Amino acid sequence: MSETNWLSLVALLMVAVLVVPAALRRNRGVAVRNAALWLAAIVALVWIYDRFGPFGTRF
Repeated sequence: MSETNWLSLVALLMVAVLVVPAALRRNRGVAVRNAALWLAAIVALVWIYDRFGPFGTRF
């Protein structure tokens, strides 16, 4: 990873440290459920793209 990538990763983690606790404290049950649903949707889309996308070698 280049230095720019590391700095971007650190900046993302710093923002997450500031935002995530406040969001979870406000609506704990709803936020966790929504995060799990979004995570499942993203994982499913990545799997579909990997399986059937233009970069797959499984034809």
